[in-house]
Amino acid sequence: MTEIALPPMLRSRRFRKAVIVTVAGLCLGLLAPFGSYLNAGLGWRLLYWCGSFWLGLMLLSGACRFWQRYTLGRWRWPMLATLLIAVMVVQAAVTRMAAFAIWPELHRYGPGWGIWCLQNGLIEAGGLGALLVARRRSTRDETSIHTVTSLVERPARAFRLGKDVIALQMEDHYVRIHTSTGSRLAHMTLTEAIEAVGPTDGLKTHRSWWVARHAVERIEGTPRAMRLHLRGGVIAPVARGAVTLLREGGWIEAVAAE
Repeated sequence: MTEIALPPMLRSRRFRKAVIVTVAGLCLGLLAPFGSYLNAGLGWRLLYWCGSFWLGLMLLSGACRFWQRYTLGRWRWPMLATLLIAVMVVQAAVTRMAAFAIWPELHRYGPGWGIWCLQNGLIEAGGLGALLVARRRSTRDETSIHTVTSLVERPARAFRLGKDVIALQMEDHYVRIHTSTGSRLAHMTLTEAIEAVGPTDGLKTHRSWWVARHAVERIEGTPRAMRLHLRGGVIAPVARGAVTLLREGGWIEAVAAE
């Protein structure tokens, strides 16, 4: 039986998020929690809950991007808590106005502002947990036997990668940062990652690889098909044009001498 290949759009993380958010909104529209079953019109309830979840997704995504890009040090976790509270308040205000516009009778028996915020907070926590589980499942498939992968999404200029980096590998819009103890993904370009490594002696051996000199244990192959064996079992390819750079830098002679 031949396996049907899905289009790239259907395999993307954004598409999975859209499906999760839409399905969650439809489910709550059908279940009608927090007394929303009293609101007339199934179509309006489905629209309201789907809209609430999409609003929450956009607010949470924006807050997370801000947190990852502009907060460092001891203020990271207090800032995250502040942003989540702000998201809850904004979402509660918008959904309350929308619900009162759709169902004017809520002015008479609708919950108060505090209860409304609490309800939105519970939904926000559930949605955030579902998205984190989906992200963890998607990144688990990328973990190899020899590495432990964690996802980092912040620009290279916000931190230094350190001298324990043995190689950098470009993967789509991410860079896999190899160390002697494992690897992790970072949302950045290869150029940004190389700059973040700092003054470590290394070379770009391939258009999608950078290797630290101190990590090379063995070099095998010919100039047409050369590979570098690094600490931790990592194997980095060497482009033909980079062989000259390795020779000029003394890499090949130094490894042969060892």
